[in-house]
Amino acid sequence: MTQKCVWCNKENERVKEITALTKTGFGANLHERNYFVCPEHEAKFRKFNDRVIRYAILFVSLIAICFLGMVGPAIFHNYIWSRYLMVLSFACMGLVVVIFPFCSQTTFEFMSIATSIKVVRIIGGVVFALGAIGFVLGLLCG
Repeated sequence: MTQKCVWCNKENERVKEITALTKTGFGANLHERNYFVCPEHEAKFRKFNDRVIRYAILFVSLIAICFLGMVGPAIFHNYIWSRYLMVLSFACMGLVVVIFPFCSQTTFEFMSIATSIKVVRIIGGVVFALGAIGFVLGLLCG
């Protein structure tokens, strides 16, 4: 039985099983998991996996801060800076997602790691662009 490569999602006879450390939940616990990877993609997979392990807590923290920056204007809606904070937080969230294109394990299994990185970076770029356009329009019209 041939397995699919977790990096490219293609079935191949040369796919080999490797063991790598992964984080669970919000990056709290490390555990070993087996993955099937083409030999030519193993180095890319290990590099990406190491980056996920290293920056998972930072990623979740930055996303939480950006989310609070978007929710904050609902509380402080009378202040002039609140609308700027909201669109800047929106743009920063897009930038964080472009820098750290991390997805859930389900997304990796559905698409592949390489495809999901591209999709997440495109979505993050769109979010960043919308936030930047909103900020500029807020400055011009405000």
